[in-house]
Amino acid sequence: MGRSSFKVVAHLSGGKLVKGYTDTLPAKDLDTLLKNEPVSMPREIAVRTVESGEPIAVPLESLKALFFVKTFEGSEDYKEIKFFAGHPPIEGLWVHMKFRDGECTEGVVRNSLHHLIDPGFLLKPPDPHSNNEIVYVVKNSLAEFQVLEVRHTY
Repeated sequence: MGRSSFKVVAHLSGGKLVKGYTDTLPAKDLDTLLKNEPVSMPREIAVRTVESGEPIAVPLESLKALFFVKTFEGSEDYKEIKFFAGHPPIEGLWVHMKFRDGECTEGVVRNSLHHLIDPGFLLKPPDPHSNNEIVYVVKNSLAEFQVLEVRHTY
């Protein structure tokens, strides 16, 4: 098949979490996934759950976001940094978002018109020590979206 399994936590719109592995995404690793944005996500993401090992179909429209994680456990004691203290050192749009459930976060997204057309986009979280490596945010789950700054190189 040529694709890797990604370790993911699917946050459904209603608050339910589905932890597992998926290989139904259009890349073989996270770097390729980030570099190939815009990402064309399938309408359903097959997730092989950690609990049963059985694949379940997660419809894209049922997602708040799909978190690509380092571990399924995370760290109960760790307080994730959700906001940049200053200008992010990476290229892209520095954005602030508020989800419909009230959660707020910031991150860097690729500077592209596809944020207007596609159902979602990839976000690089601000905390390099976070369990979350990248996040696919479904736009329908957002209440607010604000561009704070454009970071670019020539």
